[in-house]
Amino acid sequence: MKACFIFVIPLMGAFIFCAGIYAQQTDTLKGKNLYRPLMQKTEDTLSLPQHSVEEALIKRDSMEARREFIRDSLLAREQHVKDSLFRKKRMLDSVNILKNQLQPLLEAYFASLKEDIVIRYYPIPVQGDTVLGEFSFLLLPFGVMDPYTPWKGKAVLSGKQVRYTYDQSRQRIIGIQCPGVKASFAYVDRGSVLIMEQPGMVQNNTYGHFYKKPVDSVYFDQNRKISRIKKYMLFYTLVNGNHCGQFLFTNRTQVKQYEYGQGGALVHYQITRYCDRWKIYEQNKVCSILNFTFTRQGNTYMVDRRNNPANNYSDGTYTFVTNEKDNLSSVAFQNQAKTENWKREIELNKDGNVNCYIDKANEVVKQSLCMIYHIEANARYPVETITTTFEKDGISYFQRNNTTGQIRTRDKMTLEWSPWKAE
Repeated sequence: MKACFIFVIPLMGAFIFCAGIYAQQTDTLKGKNLYRPLMQKTEDTLSLPQHSVEEALIKRDSMEARREFIRDSLLAREQHVKDSLFRKKRMLDSVNILKNQLQPLLEAYFASLKEDIVIRYYPIPVQGDTVLGEFSFLLLPFGVMDPYTPWKGKAVLSGKQVRYTYDQSRQRIIGIQCPGVKASFAYVDRGSVLIMEQPGMVQNNTYGHFYKKPVDSVYFDQNRKISRIKKYMLFYTLVNGNHCGQFLFTNRTQVKQYEYGQGGALVHYQITRYCDRWKIYEQNKVCSILNFTFTRQGNTYMVDRRNNPANNYSDGTYTFVTNEKDNLSSVAFQNQAKTENWKREIELNKDGNVNCYIDKANEVVKQSLCMIYHIEANARYPVETITTTFEKDGISYFQRNNTTGQIRTRDKMTLEWSPWKAE
């Protein structure tokens, strides 16, 4: 019994000793960052810096300044866009005003200037927002033989060579100067009459030396279409060889009258020509009166021409055929006496310009007039024209270069052409 008891006590001492060691180890780790899954709150070893009141105010002011800068930038951008749209609209309005005023002025100018009949005027286009396109019109030419597209006329309205004179008080164009157009204008009776003055010229002949100024009066109907054009020539003395001197007299040269049908299509046109006069005491005498009546069937225009008094050899009917692009395909004429019956067909090249005119009489080819275009900058001739004559057998044996004056012939046996040589 005693031996057992002694044995147990050391064990208990040892146990107590070990527990003390464990307690000491636990105490030495107290307060350290140990993983404690049962603890719901631990202290953060990283502490955030505490900002002062001054720093908070500075930060708030910086954010506010940034917001104000963004707001001002957006407002400035919005105002810039508004100003740009306003300037764009103002420029477009100015171009439209210019276009609307130019249309009747140019129609009057070319109606007065052209001897061929203008059958259609095209509206002036606006390219982009600030540039005017070309003014163009369609002619019915009685004798067509020029290169390019002589049945279409045009005037360039933008560029360095274009000048407009504008009356600010009346808000009207009073002068135009561009390639092919040079005139000044005055408006009468609220614009229903247009007075058009063209540049003067010098006239020297056996009757004397004169300085002449063309002046036209253009009348518009209630639909703003040209109803009449009275053409005058003002004569002055000639000073220092080419200057305008004292006024002498006025000579009426032509009167053109127009009638329109449904849709504003031209149905009748009359031109009265007056004889030349060189003295103030000479009378203004009528030299000729021509009447033209128009009918249209699709792309075919028929123009009945009548002289007053009648002339069966020059009176007759012209037939003009165009395609869908208003390019002339053929012109034909037959007179009242049945002694003249010809047709000129027109072939175009890939660029849309005249390649050849082919002349026929009673459906038999008589000759052709063909064009050779030179696009080189240093070309001596921009265009050469060659006339080819055909015989009754339909074969050509003779050609003439109208530009260089050279000719060549074809051998009737071998059908080979000779070299070009001077005529």
